[in-house]
Amino acid sequence: AEMPYDTGQIYRDGQPLIYDTGNFPEALDKALQAIGYDTFRAEQDGLRAQGIYRGVGISSYVEGTGVGPYEGATVYVDHSGGVVVATGACSQGQGHETTFAQLAADAIGVTPDQVTVINADTAAIPMGVGTFASRSAVVAGSAVNEAAERVREKLAEAAGSLMEAAPDDIEIDDGQAFVRGVPQSAIPLARVVQSALPTYASPSPVDADFTATVYRQVPTVTYASAVHVALMEVDIETGVVKLLRYVVSHDCGRIINPTIVDGQIYGGVAQGIGGGLFEEYVYDENGQLLSGSMLDYLVPTATDVPSIDLIHLEYPSTRNPLGIKGVGEGGAVSPPAAIANAVEDALKLFDVCVREAPLTPERVRNLIKQGQGG
Repeated sequence: AEMPYDTGQIYRDGQPLIYDTGNFPEALDKALQAIGYDTFRAEQDGLRAQGIYRGVGISSYVEGTGVGPYEGATVYVDHSGGVVVATGACSQGQGHETTFAQLAADAIGVTPDQVTVINADTAAIPMGVGTFASRSAVVAGSAVNEAAERVREKLAEAAGSLMEAAPDDIEIDDGQAFVRGVPQSAIPLARVVQSALPTYASPSPVDADFTATVYRQVPTVTYASAVHVALMEVDIETGVVKLLRYVVSHDCGRIINPTIVDGQIYGGVAQGIGGGLFEEYVYDENGQLLSGSMLDYLVPTATDVPSIDLIHLEYPSTRNPLGIKGVGEGGAVSPPAAIANAVEDALKLFDVCVREAPLTPERVRNLIKQGQGG
């Protein structure tokens, strides 16, 4: 009910740091319910009496996503009825091709497989900012959507001219244009495009330009948020920490593609687990890197990453037409803190206080020793 919430601070873009939308208490409540928090607390002392040291760690964050100042997109329909999308946001494996194709397809009225996406090619679009700060869907996605909507308006005008109907009465679906209420009038978009070309017999009835370029500006960032909860077990003899369960309750606004969002979070959590338990740069007293190869630098494997329970909350942002917030970095933000808190909780009897990561077996054993008074 307090949203938008003014923190009284200034964000790095110079704008007031005001949380746009979200429900932080709901995210916490649902995460605790999913992990079985009350049941675990009731069982925890009994487990300790059996020599089983388990703990729950909670970490939450609010992150500014969708950093501006702009991103651009060009969308056009070619003579075959195919749609081409070009944007300055360069994919690093986040699934841009899928997400942007889906946005353009929805806005125009084609299927995603009819859309070709071009990333970061100055021959296709001259200017762009790039991919960072969980900004691609928010800024570039909004530009793609707006450009595609403009192209749809041009297609509707051309189809209306061809079928002697008002542009507002034209529907476009599955790559075909038809008069609303008269599905048998459907014609493919390729014919619509070709009908706008001039002939020897007559000039074009409409402009044969089915292209639109938009450079979308954002007023400031959108604020994504999440609560991570880790359930862990610590072997006090060896110092080995084992993740038993992991829950993420997150809000990235309107979800464009659930599979892409899930993948972003799964990968981010795996990376965060690496930072919390395994990955560490080690230097000697002369500043020489000692963990310079994978023989000395540990990364999590499939056996170290538990099944991750995801809870999707959708509180659309008011700062872009799609209502979306960023998600790309969210999975990696919280795991080290959630893991550290879970280890502290598991080793509460030893008065352990975690101040650094990763929590390697040696480091955990030293924490227990220190907690026992040396």
